[in-house]
This record gives sequence, C-alpha cells and structure tokens, in this order.
Amino acid sequence: MRKSKLGIILCAALLAAACGSGGDEGGDTAQAAGLPSTIKIGVPLDLSGAAGIAGVGTSERDGVRLAAKEINDTGFLGGSKVELVEIDTKADKQEAVQAVLKLAADKVDAVVGFTLTPSFLAAGPQLQQNGIPTMAVGLSSAGVTEVGDYMFRLYPDMANVMPPADKEFAETFTGLKTAAYLYQSDSEAAKIVIGKRKETLEAAGITTVGEETFVGTDTDVRAQLTKLKQANPDVLVTMPLPGMMSTIYLQLDEIGYDGPVFMAPDVSDATMEQAGQAMQCFVYVTAWNGQSTEGNNAHFLDYWKQHGEKRSATVFEAAGYASLWSMAHAFKEAGTTDKKTVRDTLAGLSDIDTPFGKIGFTDNRTASVKGTKLQIVDSKITLFDPQTAAACK
Repeated sequence: MRKSKLGIILCAALLAAACGSGGDEGGDTAQAAGLPSTIKIGVPLDLSGAAGIAGVGTSERDGVRLAAKEINDTGFLGGSKVELVEIDTKADKQEAVQAVLKLAADKVDAVVGFTLTPSFLAAGPQLQQNGIPTMAVGLSSAGVTEVGDYMFRLYPDMANVMPPADKEFAETFTGLKTAAYLYQSDSEAAKIVIGKRKETLEAAGITTVGEETFVGTDTDVRAQLTKLKQANPDVLVTMPLPGMMSTIYLQLDEIGYDGPVFMAPDVSDATMEQAGQAMQCFVYVTAWNGQSTEGNNAHFLDYWKQHGEKRSATVFEAAGYASLWSMAHAFKEAGTTDKKTVRDTLAGLSDIDTPFGKIGFTDNRTASVKGTKLQIVDSKITLFDPQTAAACK
C-alpha cells in the first residue's frame, strides 16, 4: 500500500510539473498540452498574374515564411513545427475558391493569406463553412470579418485608423476652423474613408467649405484644386490612390496652395521622388512604417536583414510576418488544434508584439493597429513630431 501511494504521489507530481512548465521556452510543453508534431497552415496568396499584384503576394509570402522559420527555429511551439501549405491564387477568384477547397480537403489547421479582397470574399465563405480559423494578411477594404466569426484580419481597415490621426493632426495645427476635401470618387474605399475623416473633423468643430472629386483616369485636377483653394480652407484633406498622388501634389504646388495637408496613407518611394519637394510639411498615417519603434518592429527588421530576401522589408512582409505570429500565439495559448478553441483563443489575444505595435483583436476580429503617424520634411519621410510639424514651412 505504501509503495502504491508513493507511486501515485510521484505520478501526480510529474504531471503537475509538466502542466506548470509553460512559457516561451518551448521544449515539449506545447506537445504535452495537446499540440501535434506538425501544425499545417494554408497560405493562399497571389504569386503570379499582374506584376504589381504578384509582387505584393510574393512579399506577403516571404513575410509568412520568415515567421515560420523563426517560430520553428526558436521552438516557440515546443515540439510542434509549423508546416506551410502554399498555393498561388493567381489574382483570380475562382483560383482562390479552388485553393480553399483543396486546403479544406488537406485538413489544414488554419489559413493565413489572401492578397485581394474580391478573391477573399469569393473563397472566405468556404473557410467559414468548414470552421477554419483564417487570418487575412493584407486586405484593407471593408467586409472581411463580416464573412463569419472564423475570419480575422491583420491589416486594419484604414477607415478606422485615419480619422483618429486626423484629429491629432488638427490639434497640432492650432486654429484650424475650416477644411476642404479631395478624393477619388470611383474608389468605394476612398469614399468610405473620406466620409469618416470628414465626420471626425466636423465633430471636432472644423467646418467643411469645399469638396471635389476625380476619377482614376484623370491626369489634370487643377480645376478642382483651384476651386478648393478659392474656398480658403485652413486644411486640405486628400484621399487619392497611389497612382494619382504625385499628380495631385505637384499640381497643388503649381496653383500655389501652401496650407497644411492631411494626406492619404502609404506614400510610395516613387511619389517622394516625383513630388517630395511639393509635399513639404504634409502629414499622414500609415498602418506600418520601417521607422516605427513600436512593438517588435526593430527585431523584425533585424531578423529580416539576417534571414529574409536581399531587399528592404515593406508593409507586405511585415503583414505576412505578423499574421503568422498572431496565429502561432493562438495555437500556443490554446494548446490544441481544435479549430473552435483556436478561434476563441485568437479572438481573445491581447498585447502581442508585432511590427505593427502591440496588438490584440477587436470585437469584430480586426487587429487593433493604431498606425504610424508621419510627416514630410525636406523631401524625407520622418516620424510625426507635433513640435516640428507645427513649426514647419
């Protein structure tokens, strides 16, 4: 009897030690908690097709691959390894649907991917129907998480990021009482975002004195800009897509507008090369920027430099990296690949270090990205500083 009791006590002690040895050290803890030796992650991204889209998808894939390497090399999931099941969705909705059906048949444990919103909206319902936790990597349009409660998004809806930044910018440029707006009317996303920006500034007491639009095929917006200048606004708020940025800002400089401008996000290197001098003191917010010191951005950039492709990291690599790491945190905390448990755990995550800052997921399963505020000074993009911004010109 004494030997039996001793055996029971020793067994209980060993079990308690195994259950209580969690943490980021890895080891076999994750497997003991119920994770299999391999966790299969589907990665449907646009890797071919139009060069611009394929370039984005390839960058997103490289970010996912970088995260998988780090997760596996550091033993973040204990004895479990992440296995990526990559599929080229070719910027085509039907290809995306077929990819999702294949991933479901392959019994993947989760999906991290999608480059284009239309492809996701076509394929996402199949993922929802199969109850597969899914992280959309780089989709910025509305409607992603509305597909179902297994759908999450890493890249934020900029309609929720830009208005709070506009409010802070307005507080920096004291004395703003009026605003005028210029946006691309054939972009549904641009219309939604400009509407929310306008609503925010009006709530802050800034009256609208002008509103003009253009379409993506326009090459001359001097007439619209002249009308807005004649309205004498204290600030101009713009919402062009990247292809029109240089044109608008050069023509704005040409007509002699010299007030503050709250810009659209994601200013490209090409825009800076063409119109940097004309954009002096402009301010804007973007989801991610390499200069950000938030979250683990410095670590991500260093790890990319050591192990990534021989090019500078962009927002797309950062999004792929952060997306897979978010999913890895969910598996680690869940201690299982049970899809509902992983979904519920992912929804409850908070304070995850990512290149986008510390994030969790909101009630509608969108990453709580606040964005990085920037300003342009002497043709250089710098972190926003209220003191230098207010004294600019």
